[in-house]
Amino acid sequence: MKDKKYIVVDLETTGTKWREGDRIIQFAAVLIDQGQISGQYNFLINPQQDLTSRIQELTGITPKMLLDQPLFPEIAGQIKNLLQGRIFVAHNVNFDLPFLQAELQAAGQEIEPLGAVDTVELAQVLLPEAPSFKLTDLTRYLDIQHLNPHQADSDALATAQLFLYLQEQLKSLPQPTLALMDRFASGLIRQTGDLITDAAQSAPKKVLPTHLVLVHGLVLTRPRRHTPTTRISSYPQTVAAKKKLLEPLVNYRPQQAQLMDFIHQLLEQPTNIGLIDAPTGMGKTLGYLLPLSYYVDQGQAVVIATSTRLLQQQLVQEALPLLEQIRQQTYLTTVISSPQHYLDLDNFYHWLFLKTNQRSTELMKLRLLVWLTRTQTGDLGELNLTQYDQDWCHLVCSNGQRTQGKFYKYDFWQHLQLQAQQSQFLITNHAYLQKHLTDPLWQTAAVVIFDEANHLLDQTLEPQTQLKLGTLKNTLKKVSDLLYQQRQPLRQFLRNNSLKVWQANDLASFEAERNTWQQYLDQLQADLSSNYFKSLIPLNQRQQPLNLALRLEQITPKTQQRLQKLARSLQAVLLKLNPILTIYPTIAEGAPIEMQHLFYQLKLDYQVAWQQNQNLEAILASLSPWQQSPMGLIISQTNYQNWDTMQIATQTFVNQELLAQLQEPFSTCFFLGGSLSYQQSFANFRLQLGLSDQAASQELQLQRDYALDNCLQVYLPTDLSAPNKLTTETYVQDLVQALSLLVSTDLGRTLILFNSLTTLQAVAQKLRATPLNDRYELLVQGTHGSNARLKKRFALNRRAILLASQSFGEGLNLAPQALKLVIITRLPFDAPTNPLVQSKDNYWRQQGENPFLVETLPTATRRLKQQVGRLIRSPQDRGILIILDPRLQNSAYGPQIIQELNLPPVQQQTLLELRRLIKKQGQEDPHP
Repeated sequence: MKDKKYIVVDLETTGTKWREGDRIIQFAAVLIDQGQISGQYNFLINPQQDLTSRIQELTGITPKMLLDQPLFPEIAGQIKNLLQGRIFVAHNVNFDLPFLQAELQAAGQEIEPLGAVDTVELAQVLLPEAPSFKLTDLTRYLDIQHLNPHQADSDALATAQLFLYLQEQLKSLPQPTLALMDRFASGLIRQTGDLITDAAQSAPKKVLPTHLVLVHGLVLTRPRRHTPTTRISSYPQTVAAKKKLLEPLVNYRPQQAQLMDFIHQLLEQPTNIGLIDAPTGMGKTLGYLLPLSYYVDQGQAVVIATSTRLLQQQLVQEALPLLEQIRQQTYLTTVISSPQHYLDLDNFYHWLFLKTNQRSTELMKLRLLVWLTRTQTGDLGELNLTQYDQDWCHLVCSNGQRTQGKFYKYDFWQHLQLQAQQSQFLITNHAYLQKHLTDPLWQTAAVVIFDEANHLLDQTLEPQTQLKLGTLKNTLKKVSDLLYQQRQPLRQFLRNNSLKVWQANDLASFEAERNTWQQYLDQLQADLSSNYFKSLIPLNQRQQPLNLALRLEQITPKTQQRLQKLARSLQAVLLKLNPILTIYPTIAEGAPIEMQHLFYQLKLDYQVAWQQNQNLEAILASLSPWQQSPMGLIISQTNYQNWDTMQIATQTFVNQELLAQLQEPFSTCFFLGGSLSYQQSFANFRLQLGLSDQAASQELQLQRDYALDNCLQVYLPTDLSAPNKLTTETYVQDLVQALSLLVSTDLGRTLILFNSLTTLQAVAQKLRATPLNDRYELLVQGTHGSNARLKKRFALNRRAILLASQSFGEGLNLAPQALKLVIITRLPFDAPTNPLVQSKDNYWRQQGENPFLVETLPTATRRLKQQVGRLIRSPQDRGILIILDPRLQNSAYGPQIIQELNLPPVQQQTLLELRRLIKKQGQEDPHP
């Protein structure tokens, strides 16, 4: 690679379409010889056409700057000479190279470079954990100086430095990894894959570094072995002792110290339950981690459950390293999520050699091979993918059930279980812990912390399990068609491998079981249609999606019997498929392509059916008379004329069963959050959680150590209508107009929070058509990848605007990203038409309670507290909060919400005046 000559090129153009008249306005090139930058060239070019305001703002190039510059034909020969004998490199080469070739051809200077390399794909392969592959984001990620993004000379130099860095990364890969990568390199854009081929051919065979191990051709990180040690330590009881320990890393904070003492005291004198309300920004996480660290010094273990996987990462990447700095020691920590978040090496190995015609899949193979040389956990979340719900992901992930295999000794999930037994801190999420409370995984711990515990209340407004009847029916039909169409090649393949499985009678037996299952499905659907939808929904209301919230006692014994028959029959169908799916991995190597594709699809469909079977079993369990928590059933049908659009979901009203189960493995349970108390009491939290007044508990309510008046300005526009009074289309248009005014002020990073993902997407789509899209990076939850990836991209760009759901910011510390503006688009009430809300309201009425007073208003207030808390996390933070919902001021409940939020006075201004104030603030504050 070092002896090859490269030219790294970047263009600025009047637009993206040469054939429609767009032209180059700036050409920049950086020459690379002998692995070093040997020259730089930069030309401004007169395109003989106007520049749009968008291009001028993006590039900083004005028509006046181009007026006296040469036309492209005048410098085309010079550019051709630069390209001569060199490999063309660009960040998105399939734009720059064709555009430049078109210009050169038109000027009579056509040339074909020796090859072309794309640094976007090369970075995707060699930097698999990067949060974004935009040039500006990569340069920040790698700390490469990039002074003027979107100016060709700066972009070309940054791309050249990135390219040299990527070459070094490629050369550092182990030879076995490079040899495997070479098998898939041809799928990369143009000649990008040649770099991998050259590296594989020139890589010396040498002993792997001690942290790596070669297993059946795959280079993996060697699992680390940890042995926890006990340590004699003494908790700092006094203020002086705490200050001595914390400072200068962390300032002493009285309220945080009070939290530390509270946790320590409850651990010394075990109490079943501790309830803690700790305002956002008061150092809650360190407040509980520090006393817990002295507890684990004694050889104990602690489980910490957060509401999201993103918060798990924040704990491990930010809070625990700070604790280790303070305590000057390392703690053994294991992060535990559902098995499907982890790579199964055996599954990956089989998928790796499956031939596909998808370039994106071949690229992912390369990316994963590099990642395997770096990851200790096998957590696919490290890849920061835009989309995890892809076929390949379903095929390579773990199901947590592996007991043997080529890579079993190095299986990530199994290693995680072993590591957990030795760990002092077990970090998981609420959902996983609740579903796996009886697992032996937690047996080493007697204490559990539920951080952001208010999220436990929101779970009662979410479906716990969903059975999609149409999905299940279509999946089994696909399997049936596939097995019938491929019956001859499949039998021949199995015979060639001397296997007496899946004979003609096996296919017939499978079809018989599936037909029986189909009959049971028809009976269930007829039952749901006749006895529920037709009985309970008037005819004139059946033209819209149908939703029924049912109490368990409304479910007839006949319906329960039909569900049980459907479950038993589905298990019999899946059992018929087990033999061929189990035997295939043992004969997969060398299988014909048509068999590879057959089993690829079979496994995908089997996983879908198996998951629906699990959901059906969970629904049956919820109907059991031994069920401890009050529950409901939601049945829905999006199209009354189509039974296959039916779904069944379960709903838990309170978490009594969770609370009962917690007493088994854990002697002490802490529930912490920034919004547990309501009206200065835990009574509402206890009521919604299902915690009886008789349950023994200790309670602590904390306050901020500082006043918000000097940190936060709160505004409420006066010229907006209440959202519940508007049509959806008008509301979206009003939001777009308001946001366009408020965020185009250069104040800094902006977070915009929505109640509805549908509204979020509609607003995002319209904002992309405005000048905001050119001046700022619009990051949209649900579009730009996982929440972890969004957070990282948000951190990389000061001109980022993040559009997210109201739950995105819960517990998240965005202060290090210099968040300056939070806009709450709507008070976070649940939609009253939501069947889950209706069902929960009915439950409260049956309990003799007013749903609005015990759930609707307290829940919205808690969510609003969380949203407000994203902005100010310390006395040094400064920011502006805007709430675009006049109900905060105009409704009967608005003053109560304001009182609960404990904010500085809410200032009312018109949108135009508010824009002026924000712009002024942006000019006064130094940009971070």
